[in-house]
Amino acid sequence: MNKTERLIGMIGLVLCGALPGYTTCGEPSASVGVSVSLPAVEIRAESDFYEPLTPYGQWVVIGSYGRCWRPGRVEAGWRPYGNGYWQRTDAGWYWASDEPWAWAAYHYGRWGLSAEYGWYWVPQTQWAPAWVSWHRGGGYIGWAPLYPSARFARGGSVEVDVNVISPRAYVFVQERHFLEPVRPSTVVVNNTTIIKKTVNITNIKVVNNNVINEGPATGVIEKATGRKVRAVAVRELRQKEEAGVLAKQKTPATIAKKKAGPPVRSAVEPREKKAVVAHTPPQVEKPAAATRRPVAPAPKNQEAQSEKHKPVPPATQFKPEAKPEGNHPAAVREAAGQKANQHAEKQAKPVAPPSPQ
Repeated sequence: MNKTERLIGMIGLVLCGALPGYTTCGEPSASVGVSVSLPAVEIRAESDFYEPLTPYGQWVVIGSYGRCWRPGRVEAGWRPYGNGYWQRTDAGWYWASDEPWAWAAYHYGRWGLSAEYGWYWVPQTQWAPAWVSWHRGGGYIGWAPLYPSARFARGGSVEVDVNVISPRAYVFVQERHFLEPVRPSTVVVNNTTIIKKTVNITNIKVVNNNVINEGPATGVIEKATGRKVRAVAVRELRQKEEAGVLAKQKTPATIAKKKAGPPVRSAVEPREKKAVVAHTPPQVEKPAAATRRPVAPAPKNQEAQSEKHKPVPPATQFKPEAKPEGNHPAAVREAAGQKANQHAEKQAKPVAPPSPQ
């Protein structure tokens, strides 16, 4: 191989290695440009919660919030964000729970508390790892459901008024137990002494249309628990929690049929449609060949010659015969008149008296 051929080969190898997305010349790399789309529950309107949450509670209309949801079959003293655990993610602290409606009520909307209805959930369509306000101090970390009237400020962060949150809404745990499962029997609730020792550390903001729930700093939790905090992708946790809901969701065709509903009849449309038989033009059958009886053959060319030379009657023979005049209606009337006159003359002729004998 001469120098020119070797130089061309080296240039080809360099070009193949420089092309993005290729491991060898002409073979695409499987690791470049591959993205796995994780399934997620699609929530486009607040009404999308009605059907999946109905089996687990009751929908009621509460004041200006409209249609709200109350969980059913919960123990006395139950409260939101009181049975589960916290997981650090790339979007902040994520609340995971085994409650069958956790995918909705802990990641969408807000919670309110009233003497008449107890805890009720106000649906909203924005997803977040958790909708809570945070407090920390005196060796405790606490959280409370974000109240329905909380709004995002112009800079994209949530404005929290601690005076609005009732002390009954807070759940506290010791910092060293923060990463452990949270149970109603292991948390501290409605303790005004602890509440007074804590301060608001809520830090919820929106980045690229994604809600980030910071809460307590990772370093603080690692120091208090003595454990390394490993952040996971929030999409993985969301996929795991929403997998059961996705399995129960109906197919798009069924959803479209249900939303469309039965067809609405117009005023001119008949209630029952009779089957209409399409008109088929009659088929013209070919006439069957007439069967002829065998006839004795005539002498050759005799019949043809006789028919050919048969005389044609002259046109005068076809003139209609003249009817006798006696049959004409005028002649009939004249004859009848003559008979009537003869009869009248006979009646008027005097009869001669009989001659004497």
